[in-house]
Amino acid sequence: MDRFRLKNIIILILLLVNGFLLGTLAVRKSAEQEFFRRTAEQLVELFEADGMTLDIYAISRDTPPAGLTLSRDTALEQRAAAFLLGEAAASDDQGGGIYSYESGGGQALFRSSGGFEAAGRLSEEPEDFCRDFCRTFSYEEPVFLLDEEGNGSASAVCVRGGLPVFNCTVRFTVEGGCVTAVSGTLLPEGGVPVQGADEVLSAAGALTAFQRMRRENAAVASSVTGTQLCYELQNTGAAISLTPAWRVMTDTADYYVNCVSGTVTAG
Repeated sequence: MDRFRLKNIIILILLLVNGFLLGTLAVRKSAEQEFFRRTAEQLVELFEADGMTLDIYAISRDTPPAGLTLSRDTALEQRAAAFLLGEAAASDDQGGGIYSYESGGGQALFRSSGGFEAAGRLSEEPEDFCRDFCRTFSYEEPVFLLDEEGNGSASAVCVRGGLPVFNCTVRFTVEGGCVTAVSGTLLPEGGVPVQGADEVLSAAGALTAFQRMRRENAAVASSVTGTQLCYELQNTGAAISLTPAWRVMTDTADYYVNCVSGTVTAG
C-alpha cells in the first residue's frame, strides 16, 4: 500500500512539474509575441513618419539560420562538366585553382571561387536543358527571355536549404534554339556552420538598417511590401561562405541586409 501511494505521489509531482514548465513556456511565448507586436507597431509608425508605408504583416517572424563555410567540391564540378559537355569531357588542371574540361561539344572552366563558364553547342533543347541543370544543381526555376527565333537567355538564382542565395546565379545564352554558353556560380554541397557568430539581425533590425540607408542615400521607395530570409554569397580567393541576410522588398527595388554586419546592398 505504501509503495502504491508513493508511486502516485511521484506521478503527481511529475505532473505538477510538467504543468509548471508548460505554463512558464506559455508565458515566455506570450511575452515574445507581445514584444514582437509592439516592435512591429513602432516600426510602422517610424516608417510612416519617414514618408513610407510598412505593412505590419510584411515583418517576418522567422529566425535567421547560421552562416556556412564551404569547401571546394571537385567531384561536383566534374558532374556539372559532364552535364554541360557530355560524359566524355576530359579534365586538366591549369593551375591557379582553375580546372578545365573539354569534349567535342565545347569547353568549361571551373574556379576555386565557385565561378564557372562553359561554351559550345551544349544543347538543342534549351528549355529542358536549362530546367534539368537548375534542378540537378540546386537553382530555382529558370526565367526565360527568348524571342521568336529562339535567341535570348535564361537565368536562375541558387538555392541552399530552401533559401535563395543573393548574388549567386546561373545564366544560359541561347542562340538559334541552341544553348551556346553557361556561366555563373556553382556552390559546393554541404558546408560547416559558422560557430560563435555575433548576434544576427531580426527582420525588424534589418528594416531599421534599411531605413537608415534610405535616409543617408536618398533611396527612392514609398513602401515596403515584404521581408524574406536568404543567404549572401561571400568569397575571398578560395574561401567561400554563405552569410544569412534579409531581402527587403519595396515598390521600386529589392535590398539585401547582411544579418551580421548590417550592410545594405541594392539588388
